[in-house]
Amino acid sequence: MNKFPILYSFRRCPYAMRARIAIKLCNIKVELREVLLSPPHPEMLKLSAKGTVPVLLLPNGKIIEESIDIMDWAINNNTNNKILLNNKNIKLIKSLLTIFDSEFKFNLDRYKYHSRYIKEKDIKTPIYYRDQCIKHLTTIEEILNNENEWITGKKISYIDIAILPFIRQFRIANMNWFDNDLNLNKVKLLLNRFLKWDVFLSIMNKHKLWDINDPTIYFGNDK
Repeated sequence: MNKFPILYSFRRCPYAMRARIAIKLCNIKVELREVLLSPPHPEMLKLSAKGTVPVLLLPNGKIIEESIDIMDWAINNNTNNKILLNNKNIKLIKSLLTIFDSEFKFNLDRYKYHSRYIKEKDIKTPIYYRDQCIKHLTTIEEILNNENEWITGKKISYIDIAILPFIRQFRIANMNWFDNDLNLNKVKLLLNRFLKWDVFLSIMNKHKLWDINDPTIYFGNDK
């Protein structure tokens, strides 16, 4: 039995990013196993047939396969943390989370990785999918105001952690266009703030790919 939870992760995956951020913020020590997604690591596949990250194996043998569930697990294991849902914003947070995990991600994939979907029935142009994403980003732009640094207030919250890794991916699809032509200045400032946030920078440290014979790498709590 492992003393600490084991997190299978891939540094650039937005789902894995939000799981790592929650674990880091909640000061939970886990064993970090950096793996490739193609092909999926056989040890990870033994735990989760989905073959994608993140996957969290708890010391009691329980497996958590979804990034939002890992976020919730981390928060529930550190109730002193201030990224707990604000009761005033639960409806907004759930609505945005549903939109970004479904419609936004669907369109983002077909914008950023259009060639992967070229044989899909009724596939449209990358610009079409980019424009669909912009509709959802416009919603964020309208929510933001000059007083708040983050989506729901002056402090980073659950919804920032959950969706900003995907807005980061949207920017990466065409950084020059995003930085210079996208007319959503509040969204761009929000993302820039996130990219410079010390916690985000810390969870993006590079680690070598995990091998069973390597020394254990711990993450989340340095003690």
